[in-house]
Amino acid sequence: MRVSTAREMAEIDQATIATGVTGLELMERAGEAMTELVLDFLHEHEDDHVHGPGCGHELPVTVLAEGPAGVRPTGVLVICGKGNNGGDGLVVARLLAEGDCPVSVMLLARPTELSADARANFELLTDDVAVFMPEPEDWAEAFTELAETADMVVDAILGTGIVPPLRGPYIDLIRNINDAGVPCLALDIPSGVGGDDGRIDPVAVAADLTVTVGLPKRGLLLAPGRDFAGDIEVVDIGFPEEICEAHTPDVHWLPRLEYLALLPARTSVSHKYKFGSLLVVAGSRAFGGAATLAGMGALRSGVGLVSLVVPRGLETAMRVSLPEALTNAVPETDQGTIAPLAEDVFSALSSGSKALVVGPGLAGDTETDQWVCDLVAAQTTPLVLDADGLNAFARLDREPRFGTDQVILTPHAGELSRLVGLTSDEVDRRRFELVAEYARKWNVVLMLKGAPSLIAAPDGRVFINASGDDALARAGSGDVLSGLLGGLLAQGLSALDAALLGAYLHGLAGTAAARGLSSRSVLVREVATAIGPVFEEMEKEASTAAELRERIWQVNP
Repeated sequence: MRVSTAREMAEIDQATIATGVTGLELMERAGEAMTELVLDFLHEHEDDHVHGPGCGHELPVTVLAEGPAGVRPTGVLVICGKGNNGGDGLVVARLLAEGDCPVSVMLLARPTELSADARANFELLTDDVAVFMPEPEDWAEAFTELAETADMVVDAILGTGIVPPLRGPYIDLIRNINDAGVPCLALDIPSGVGGDDGRIDPVAVAADLTVTVGLPKRGLLLAPGRDFAGDIEVVDIGFPEEICEAHTPDVHWLPRLEYLALLPARTSVSHKYKFGSLLVVAGSRAFGGAATLAGMGALRSGVGLVSLVVPRGLETAMRVSLPEALTNAVPETDQGTIAPLAEDVFSALSSGSKALVVGPGLAGDTETDQWVCDLVAAQTTPLVLDADGLNAFARLDREPRFGTDQVILTPHAGELSRLVGLTSDEVDRRRFELVAEYARKWNVVLMLKGAPSLIAAPDGRVFINASGDDALARAGSGDVLSGLLGGLLAQGLSALDAALLGAYLHGLAGTAAARGLSSRSVLVREVATAIGPVFEEMEKEASTAAELRERIWQVNP
């Protein structure tokens, strides 16, 4: 699914209207789709509000007033701004009322100030909708009173076109929304989040769910905006695919269902080699833990067999920390790194391996660097190159070159900056552009780790990873990711599919590891452990869909 900026979405909207569809019709379609999700959301949170005598939810009431004095709001409180985002909210309010769902509207403008389409929908409201129009200086206080007996809040205040910083009464109103303790659903984007870059200044609505129209907005997927969006649902209102493609770059976001479809197939009647074998080349005297963590990530991936190639000094540590893996201890340099291996020696070690991981913790010995660069240039086995495997090319000032087109590179901004001769700040500023450029140039899948991680295919398509948080912001988490990616490659996934699924799983595992603790306190080994429960949750979801179930659990392989 393509991703748009606010400007691109406006262009898509106008181009669609030029085909003969009116803006009012598009607003109605959006409101209909949003209303279905509002009702689903309300049902899921129906126990969050305790009804009592006089709570105001027994019968709808209609009042056009300056504020809430003496009037009890109804079950769903829709807060509407004066633009088209507010117009969507007015459609939702009308349709909820038509479906006998109690609803009230807090309107942040006079009817004459509304956009044309929003004004038309205001005039369609029935007497079953209570409407309140407090003055701007009273917005925050009026909301707090109205929210006391609301089951949920619908944020239809500001759309994707808003450019922070927010000013005036919006700031206090949004702070009160966030402090109310009432479940909140945002229409299109949480108010206060910059639609293009996710910027927030100084506040934004912290939504539990965001229902966005047509395409996901870039601001919903970039930090810090993504932390305010909650779950994201995209609703289709009929924007033609060719118009969407014409007005957006080749940047994509995958909904959860598509990640479920990437899960490698499994059968109950099988053996370890059926699920692939992985060889991990990692570790040094200085960074032995990296080899352990990469092995942990690999073992949790579902691959049938994991073998490690480590310097001799790590042999005992690997056999103790990873008894499930085969340990191949090889000669080491004076610096405690893997000494260059003869071609026939490495061929024997890698015989039967379906994928390789090279790089975690290899350190910076020149001999090892030269061997690594020559090794990956000659290998035809699918490959993950990480950490010092990437740094080897930068230290030797060599252009990355590979013997296979199934390669995943996993640099963070610092590692990519050294490879391409830019500063880390430049890489961060140009990350969408650079990840696509160098994926094409090197003919690899390039995963630029960050918040969020970007994954570029060799054809230049860029995917924004949908998971992850600061639980992963610690040394060693990338090593777990490398092992996980290698394990998925060894199970037969393409480099692109392995990168997409692996990044998603890794991000979810970080979040899962922090449950009951804190993202501050997560150990990287706990991230590896959490991969299993994440797999289980995804498999349960996949089992409810027959098509996915048959794809993932093959009966007659």
